[in-house]
Amino acid sequence: MKTSEVRKEIVDALKEDVATVTFVKKDGTERVMKATLQTEFLPMRDSSKPKVERKVNEDVVAVFDTEAKGFRSFRMDSVVSFFSTRVALPDVKGLIDNE
Repeated sequence: MKTSEVRKEIVDALKEDVATVTFVKKDGTERVMKATLQTEFLPMRDSSKPKVERKVNEDVVAVFDTEAKGFRSFRMDSVVSFFSTRVALPDVKGLIDNE
């Protein structure tokens, strides 16, 4: 699969569920994070401030960490595994084609 296809599958699952994402941080340590994009978990946006449109970086997924109660991100090329009730990807790196 292409990285973009795996990314879409992960983002779609995060919109419906809290998932466990394991990835390698820039410093080389492995991190396990409970993450979601479900609106009921996301903090309320201050509607008095204008919404800033940002260009989507396809190499990065921004998520809400339900344990740290804040936004975090991970690089697609650093994901080791991804598990939700909808999707099980035990070997993400092995799943992605070298594009």
